[in-house]
Amino acid sequence: MSIQVLNRRVPKLALLSLAVSVGLAGCFDNDNDRSITPPQTYSADIQRTEFGIPHITASDYKGLGYGVGYAFAEDNICSLAREIVVARGQSMLYLGDDGNVANDVFYTWYNSPERRADFLAAQDPEVIDAVTGYAAGYSRYLRDKGVDNIDPDCAGAAWVREITIDDLLALYGKANLRGGLSNFVAPIAAAAPPDQNTVMSSSRMRTVGPEPDVKFDMSTINVMNGGSNAYAFGSEVTGTESGVLYGNPHEPWDGMQRFYEFHLTMPGELDVMGVAQQGQPFPNIGFNKDVAWSHTVSTAKRFTLYQLSLVNGDPMKYLYQNSEGVVEQRDIEAVPVTIQLPNDQTLVRPIYLSQYGPMLAANLLNPQLPTWGANNLAFTIRDAASENPRALNQWRSMNQAKSVEDLVDRMQDTLGLGFVNTIATDRYGKALYADISTVPHVTKQQLEACSANAGPFLGALIASDLPALNGSTAACEWGNDSDSPQAGIFGRSNLPFLIRDDYVANSNDSYWLSNPNQPLTGFSPMLRRHLVPFLGPNPVNGVPLLMRTRMGLTQIADRLSNKDQLGGNTFNLDNLQDVVYGNRSYVAELVLDDVLADCTANPVLPLTSGGTIDATQACSVLSNWDRRNNLDSKGAHVFREFWRKVKFDETTDTAFNVKFDVNDPVNTPRDLIINDSTRQALGDAIAFFTNKNIALDASLADLQYVVDASNSSKVPMHGGLGREGIFNVAQGPGLNDDGTYKPINSGPTYMQTVTFDSQGPVVEALLAYSQSADSTRPYHRDQTRRYSAKDWIRLPFNKTDINEQAVGNMVQLRE
Repeated sequence: MSIQVLNRRVPKLALLSLAVSVGLAGCFDNDNDRSITPPQTYSADIQRTEFGIPHITASDYKGLGYGVGYAFAEDNICSLAREIVVARGQSMLYLGDDGNVANDVFYTWYNSPERRADFLAAQDPEVIDAVTGYAAGYSRYLRDKGVDNIDPDCAGAAWVREITIDDLLALYGKANLRGGLSNFVAPIAAAAPPDQNTVMSSSRMRTVGPEPDVKFDMSTINVMNGGSNAYAFGSEVTGTESGVLYGNPHEPWDGMQRFYEFHLTMPGELDVMGVAQQGQPFPNIGFNKDVAWSHTVSTAKRFTLYQLSLVNGDPMKYLYQNSEGVVEQRDIEAVPVTIQLPNDQTLVRPIYLSQYGPMLAANLLNPQLPTWGANNLAFTIRDAASENPRALNQWRSMNQAKSVEDLVDRMQDTLGLGFVNTIATDRYGKALYADISTVPHVTKQQLEACSANAGPFLGALIASDLPALNGSTAACEWGNDSDSPQAGIFGRSNLPFLIRDDYVANSNDSYWLSNPNQPLTGFSPMLRRHLVPFLGPNPVNGVPLLMRTRMGLTQIADRLSNKDQLGGNTFNLDNLQDVVYGNRSYVAELVLDDVLADCTANPVLPLTSGGTIDATQACSVLSNWDRRNNLDSKGAHVFREFWRKVKFDETTDTAFNVKFDVNDPVNTPRDLIINDSTRQALGDAIAFFTNKNIALDASLADLQYVVDASNSSKVPMHGGLGREGIFNVAQGPGLNDDGTYKPINSGPTYMQTVTFDSQGPVVEALLAYSQSADSTRPYHRDQTRRYSAKDWIRLPFNKTDINEQAVGNMVQLRE
């Protein structure tokens, strides 16, 4: 294959194209050889376009997977190879100081051969073909390139090897657990029964207070600190017959959740473009000629804890009243798990299982919870997502949707989404919000009944938003719906969705207020972030919204009224992009006037360390700040650190004079309570930057950035924290000692704005961290710089546009 420049830069992948063609040419050196060449198992054509986006064409699903696996490995082989090591429970064997015994024990147990076989058996034949092809394509790249010649971050590593479908099944098994068991790996691996004497002797047991102070950080499960946003606009507000979509799932920039952008075409069967997390052969988020969709993380709970009443004197048995009212003694099973260590060593640790699932060292969730056996209690967990093998089937089906209504049917029939909402629009001008996902079948009545009269811990866990039930009775087993494909989860009739002609929106809040004109109510509290407000005789309809949700809904109202002064009162791609990258600080719009009024009247502020500071200059800076988090915004960092120090919980109203009103949820609560605490928070923020010699009027571009590892340069990043009500979340681990921010490592990922015309989808998008984690690739930070400049990229979908943006020659893979 010759390399034709065609007035375009030819990136390094073109050299690989030549290597592939050389390998293939040997099969066709003379006509006699052709007759004995074995039939091809895999065949795919890959045409890269600008920014490294592969467009993969094949005649079957094996070929599509083959092309995706090959292209992904070119750009991100180290990340996937490492994740497979973790999913296979081999981190101690291969990753040195990064190894983790608890992870290895848990994932070796969870991804057992039996579970992988069951997972595989549940896949559609087309999915099996695509996954098989993906593994083959990844492995083909490694053979072509050689392990010593790949990304320097893992070149020559023993853990980088060819993979099989078995490796990918382990990867999918681990990914399934994001909303459930993966948040409890350490407590599961550490769970161990006491000896029998400890259980029997009450003098050696932990005593229990009437109201234990149990708190658990749910942010890892519900992504309260994340920032996924999505808008879908119908024809009523687009001024056309078609819908308009914006999606931006905010995720970590490294590891399993990193998105990869690609386009799949199988003539007559599939034509879809978008992104998938690594190892996935089908777009998880994207568009086809009729439909565009995105996801945000749902607030729904994916698991329940169960409190077991142990048999007195035996920590490996618990009491259980069956459905006939007979009390039985049921066993806790110890499953030995062997993990591999370096130097041919092994380590054997047990995982303990009840009928519900793995046992927990509950005291590791919170020290106020009892250890196994204390008060003859123990805790275990059941996870609905861990019992769901249908995610890959679901995404393939969604890729083929022909309308919003068709998309809903496909989601309801398969019920394969594990932890996300879906927001979508179509060429017919409809807008969809749906939380059609795997949720344990636990009703309000059951949650109340199964946490009552069973001691203080269940109520304390529920107050901490961990659903917890009495495990000693069949009455607290998950229910079943006849319209559900999986036992123990809600079926289609008990899951919320909304189709409208104007708009829907979601920013990681619950299903309740996807459109303020049509609130959704009446579903199980299991679908909410908080549990307690939705229990009892007088449950509420809603609780205070996240500040980012309020910003998102305010932006829509301001666009439809032209309060944002962008012209007109409809949404199109251009003004939508202006809105979502406006980087308005909703909290600043909500409270800064009050803060400045107090600061002007009383400029001498107290400090936590003692003493005071004169805030006159800072208040002048904040009064001139544009109340946005753009690169040229001056003073945004001072307000950010002030608000970080304010004692404020997004979903309560205790910091405000005007309390939450369920009938005015977008505008309440409001009017910040100005007191010694808030004044001290501002004083401390000013003192921090002053002591670090960071100018109070510094531009955000000088402080917030991401590193381009190819040349160690800094790429400035706009955006801010969801807690501030910044719609466009961008965040890192925090502040450096010098007062600058540590590099952004979480936030904007695949941002797509989509509409439709007579020719098909019209799409402008950005992948904030770019296609490749490999700093030697030309696609390492190219889109990142475009994101920094707010310079959207028009995605090529039809053949003409693909040819116009082509980079290098087509790679024809055959095997």
